[in-house]
Amino acid sequence: MSLAEQPDFLSIVEKQMQMTESQGASIRALIEGIRRVHSDVTEKAEKAQEQAEKTQEQVEEMQIMVQEVRDSITLTDAECFQLQYAVRTKSNELTKDRFKDSDEKFNVMVGRHRRMIWSKLKDHFSVAKYSHIRRMDFSDALEFVQNFHPEDYI
Repeated sequence: MSLAEQPDFLSIVEKQMQMTESQGASIRALIEGIRRVHSDVTEKAEKAQEQAEKTQEQVEEMQIMVQEVRDSITLTDAECFQLQYAVRTKSNELTKDRFKDSDEKFNVMVGRHRRMIWSKLKDHFSVAKYSHIRRMDFSDALEFVQNFHPEDYI
């Protein structure tokens, strides 16, 4: 085989180097693209985390505001009437257990029991007027009146 017939090894090696360089450039571009995507994803994840924290703070603020509103809503007129009826009924019941309707002291004792129930009810719920009891405590107030025993406070 003559030298002219032999393949040009240098040109083959040179072509191989050009292909390797081209592949290296493609890989570098691919890596750079992956870095940009990673950076974008990380940045968006951080923003999402910040937004989630802000949302959580807003939810907590709203819960506090809702609780403040609940705490500020007092009994309706209908609920006040029901409470008055319960106190009237309980004071009569307590007095009937101890006196006969015909006794002269009956009305005096009904009034005394009624005043005691109102007084202890207001003390129990820490209010100046029974109408200032919170609506959310209405059922507890009714239960307090229904289970009231003067002996517990003497």
